[in-house]
Amino acid sequence: MSDDSSSWRRGLKRWLSTAPETRDDLLNLIQESRRFLDSDMVDMLEGVLDLPATQVREIMTPRPQVKAIGSDDDLSDILKLVLDSEHSRYPVFDTHDDDTVLGILLVKDLIGILHQRLDTPDIPLSLDKLVRKPLYIAETARADTLLRSLQKAQVHMAIVVDEFGSVVGVVTMEDLLEEIVGDIVDEHDDIDEDSTINNIIPHAEKNNVWLVQASTPIYDCNNELGTTFDDTDVDTMGGLVMQALGAVSHLEGEMVIINDWQITVIDVEGRFIHLLELSQVANES
Repeated sequence: MSDDSSSWRRGLKRWLSTAPETRDDLLNLIQESRRFLDSDMVDMLEGVLDLPATQVREIMTPRPQVKAIGSDDDLSDILKLVLDSEHSRYPVFDTHDDDTVLGILLVKDLIGILHQRLDTPDIPLSLDKLVRKPLYIAETARADTLLRSLQKAQVHMAIVVDEFGSVVGVVTMEDLLEEIVGDIVDEHDDIDEDSTINNIIPHAEKNNVWLVQASTPIYDCNNELGTTFDDTDVDTMGGLVMQALGAVSHLEGEMVIINDWQITVIDVEGRFIHLLELSQVANES
């Protein structure tokens, strides 16, 4: 037996004989295991251990970015959304109360109604009979709690609510898996788009003006543009603007000045901001 092999075995024996007493000890142990295990395996083990320390709101899709169906949408509207977004399930909101979720619609459940309409084109679409019962989870719940809830309910999507019961987003089993194994790119994803997402771009027609998606983290904007926006209370640029505006009935076209930057809301949907325009205000002092 070679000296290298003998040394490796002794090291492995010592590693296995060390019983971790705390989570940090276990994490350190896993880090040290890179000498013996594949790096991808170690990364997955770390991801699993990080689940209890991860809150649902950190991995969910925020409400403004959720592709959803309204209870009054007809089949053509739903099929257009499915073709555009290519998801396999969608939350269905009450058209008359956008904080009420009627259920989750699985695209495969539309096959039956599509088949029936081949023979009877006028057959009505009854979304309330097609949707699955929604699972609700608090935004502050731990990711491992979410995993157990999804497994118990045998569903792949949960509706995320805040402390007041308002819907703030959705979270899926895929979101959880990505916390463990990293980004999952399926056959519908644009790999180039997913790997080079740029939420901050120069305006095509205005000098020294930037278009910024409202979902952009404030931290990213600070790094990209050299801004110094405070992210203590809010995380995104849209949240920063809403915090500054307060209660405003009509958002589009509203403007605020924060830290010598003029921020204008240029695209909204209802109460949700999608796009902002940023330009630096000249310092006259």
